[in-house]
Amino acid sequence: MFKDFKFTSEVNKIEDVYQIKITVPFEVKYACVYLYDVDGDLVLIDAGLNMLEWSKLFYSALGDIGVKIKDINYCFITHRHMDHIGLMKKFKRQNPDLQLMMHEITHSTIKWESNRDNHAEIEELAEENANLMLKYGFSREDVKNVAIMMSSWAKMAIYQAPDRILHDRDEININTNKIKIIWTPGHSLGHICIFDQNKRYLFSGDHILSRITPHIGNFIINPNLSDEHDFTNILQYYLRSLDIINDLNSKIIFPAHQEIIYNPHERILEIKKHHDTRLAEISTMIENNPMTPRQISLKHFGELDQMNSYLGLSEVLGHLIYLEEEGKIKRIEKDGKIFFSS
Repeated sequence: MFKDFKFTSEVNKIEDVYQIKITVPFEVKYACVYLYDVDGDLVLIDAGLNMLEWSKLFYSALGDIGVKIKDINYCFITHRHMDHIGLMKKFKRQNPDLQLMMHEITHSTIKWESNRDNHAEIEELAEENANLMLKYGFSREDVKNVAIMMSSWAKMAIYQAPDRILHDRDEININTNKIKIIWTPGHSLGHICIFDQNKRYLFSGDHILSRITPHIGNFIINPNLSDEHDFTNILQYYLRSLDIINDLNSKIIFPAHQEIIYNPHERILEIKKHHDTRLAEISTMIENNPMTPRQISLKHFGELDQMNSYLGLSEVLGHLIYLEEEGKIKRIEKDGKIFFSS
């Protein structure tokens, strides 16, 4: 599918952090991995993409910096998506001493998805999600293809046991530096940001980006998580975690895609305002005018390809559930379809 894609790379140094920036065949254009020296120990943020030329360019970029995988002491995984975990298994094979770290939800999800014994359950859950999408206004043909896509994504996970499982507000002492873990669910349920408290660097993964807002929504949820967390209102989780990040007063944000963010407070406020605007627009759109999430998504985003149509629906649904939880709108089920109205 991506065999003709042109992979390119560049290495930038921002203060004392190396940014390894390599193209990806997705809308975000680039995936960035960060490497920096913490008092003599090398720390890597994320494990990139294990696809075609990507890994070759990554290792070449490391060589340009003068580093090999065996020199790296720590690798933090921000979240489960394939452009962030791709090479972690290879890293551990090449350097068994590397300390691989990820959030407990990311670990639980990857372990569950990668277990072949769970693949039938994953397909069933994808089918359940697909049937719900019919109620939200998708066509049967679109739903069938999305179910296949969702289950295929999940089953592509490759498991690598972490050396340390992380939790919200954990602090990792790396020599004289204190690294703080902030759990930031929204774009992914186990997403974390990594905050160097000494240098006030925030490595934000996909939680905060410079020009676009990350997709907020739910895909197939590991049923093992349901006893501890209710992720129905995922936008509420995301907005709360933005406030927590804002309070850190970080100096620079290093995102996994797009440009470095030198105005953290301003960018966080922009993202919050974006979601406030979208909530208001959706609420106005359905005032005394019941619409399915699919109809709202079409008005909001226009016609998109199948993949982005699903993401658009998921994004709209996140905002609808937030408004519903606030008591500002209600859902109506009629003729097998779910409508929302304010």
